[in-house]
Amino acid sequence: MNRTDHAHRALTKRKRPGVLLSARIVAFSALAVFSGCAGKTVSVQTQVPSVVCSPDKLFQLRKPKEKNLEVTAMAYTSRSVGKSGKTALPRAANGQYLTPDANAIAISPDLFEHGLAFDKKVRIDGLEGEYTVMDTMSPRHSKTIDIYFGNDQSAARQWGSRNLTISWD
Repeated sequence: MNRTDHAHRALTKRKRPGVLLSARIVAFSALAVFSGCAGKTVSVQTQVPSVVCSPDKLFQLRKPKEKNLEVTAMAYTSRSVGKSGKTALPRAANGQYLTPDANAIAISPDLFEHGLAFDKKVRIDGLEGEYTVMDTMSPRHSKTIDIYFGNDQSAARQWGSRNLTISWD
């Protein structure tokens, strides 16, 4: 064999269309399976999926499921947190100060097991806006929240105690 024959054989060995085609099929099949089109069939001859998944379906982000819980809601004020006659703002369990305009709630310790945590945003049926979990209540309470009413004692008394639903993401 001369040098040209060796060079020709080396070139023909590198160009193996069957191997390249197989690699493309495997890569395309893996893409179809891992990108959310699992269970769809792939046509080997055309290398095009027989059922096309839209890019919206392939790359959509799942929205977290909203959680709901029925709780007893009570009210508290700055006066009930701090000692009377004290001019400083009370501090919540998360370390932030409770300003009179804060949309804050305190939760009973058992609600942490339901997925609530400090600084989690909560929606309360019957009230506008979102409230932030900033404080905890005594362990004697269960499935209970305290809604912060700032310095408004009369609004807190008027609120009283109610059963309602809270929701969060």
